[in-house]
Amino acid sequence: MLAVVVVWAFELSLGAESLAQRLSGPVQAVVEAELSFAKLSKEKSTKEAFMENLHTDGIVFSNGEPVNGIELWKKRPATNGMIFWWPVFADISLAEDMGYTTGPYEMSKDKNSEPFAFGYYSTVWKKNGSGSWKVAIDLGINFERPEDENSQLRTVRKSSNKGKKPLASSKEGLTFIEQSYTQWLNETGNSFLPEYFSRDCRIHRTGNWPYTSWKVIESIQEDRQFYFEPIDADVSESGDMGYTYGRVKIESKDGNMERANYLRVWKREPDTNWKIVLDVIGG
Repeated sequence: MLAVVVVWAFELSLGAESLAQRLSGPVQAVVEAELSFAKLSKEKSTKEAFMENLHTDGIVFSNGEPVNGIELWKKRPATNGMIFWWPVFADISLAEDMGYTTGPYEMSKDKNSEPFAFGYYSTVWKKNGSGSWKVAIDLGINFERPEDENSQLRTVRKSSNKGKKPLASSKEGLTFIEQSYTQWLNETGNSFLPEYFSRDCRIHRTGNWPYTSWKVIESIQEDRQFYFEPIDADVSESGDMGYTYGRVKIESKDGNMERANYLRVWKREPDTNWKIVLDVIGG
C-alpha cells in the first residue's frame, strides 16, 4: 500500500510540475483561479472548494440535469473524499471577463489514498460583480485510467489576424447558432459536425481520452445516436467567447438510452463565424 501511495505522490508531483508553468498575458489569471480552486480542494475539502469558487448562478450537473452548484453542494454532506485536478489548456475572452480551463482530475477516498477514478474536468469562469473569477459552469468526463502522457499547459495558437477584432455578437446570436446546430445534429444522430470546429479544438467524451487534433476529430466514427436539448447560453462582454449547455440522450445499438449533459465553449475568431473550441458530453 505504501508503495502505491508513493507512486501516486510521484504522479501528483508531475502534475505539480505542469502547474508551475506559466502562460503569458491575461489568460494566466484564469489559470491561477483554477489552481487556487484545486489547491483548496486538496488542502481543505472538495465541498469547501466548490462553495468558495462557484458563481452565485454557477451550474453543475447531477443525474443528467443542470442545477445551481451552490445549492447542490450545500446539501451534500462533508466527506473525506478528495478530487485533485490541474489545467493543461486555458483561454480567455478579449474583455478578460470570461475564460475556461480543462485538464485531468483524480478522485480518491481521502488524502492518503491512491486514486480510484480518473477523468477530465472542463470549467468556464466568469467575473462576478466585484471582479473576482467564479465558476460559471463545470462538467467532467471519466475513463478507466489516467492518460499515458503528462500534458504541458498551453493556450491557443497565436492568431495570424493580429489586431483584428471578432465580429459583433450576443447571447441571442449564439443561442440561434446553437439551436440551428443541435437541430442538424438531432436530424443526423451525430454528436458533432467537424465544420463547426476551430482548428484549436477539443472533444471530450466519457470513456475516451480527449481528442485534441482537428484531423483526428474529422476521422471519428460514432456508433451511437445523440439527441440534444439546448437549455441556455452566455457570452462575454467582448462577444468573442461564449458557452452553451443542455441535456443529451444517447441511444446505443441495442436500443438502451442513456441520459447525459453537454457543454460547448464557442469562440468567434477574427473575420469568422462562431467556432467550437471545446465540446464535452458527460454527466
